[in-house]
Amino acid sequence: MAVMSRAESGSTARGFAAWRVLVWLMLLLAAFGSVQYLSHADLLWAHRAGLSPDDGAALQRMLAWDIGYLLAAFVLIVLCAGCILRQAWARAPLRVACGVLVLWALASGGMMLAQWPQFHRASADALAQLGNDATLRNAVVHARRVYRITLGLKAIAIPVLLWLAWRLGTPAVRSQFRHRR
Repeated sequence: MAVMSRAESGSTARGFAAWRVLVWLMLLLAAFGSVQYLSHADLLWAHRAGLSPDDGAALQRMLAWDIGYLLAAFVLIVLCAGCILRQAWARAPLRVACGVLVLWALASGGMMLAQWPQFHRASADALAQLGNDATLRNAVVHARRVYRITLGLKAIAIPVLLWLAWRLGTPAVRSQFRHRR
């Protein structure tokens, strides 16, 4: 009975809220990304021995990017968890994080679009040179598909993240967050 009375005295909005689903989705994607960055960094670290100085410097740059992405994913996980728990301290920073992710999607998507002609030409040349090797042909076709899917997901993510940032700032959602006591 105590649980029921506590749930009734909580937030004013009940039921389905798309913003909560998006925050959960962001949390899951950030967690998945952090696992990917960690495994890539682990793979790079395992191959560090016996590299030339130039290769070692390139490896250090890749490791630095992996660590930077890993830290950003961790911050996003913390902010999403705070919003899921409706902690007021997490709402405004998650709005900023959504804006940063939109800018990142615009920049990286723009770079991908700018590089599409070269990628398309190189993959077409590779397909022409591969002949009957089905495995390599499938790998090139898969790379082209992943490139297009990534561009599509970035295009979809931009309005969705903008909507989430706007929604987290509305009074109806803002009133659902608890301030520290």
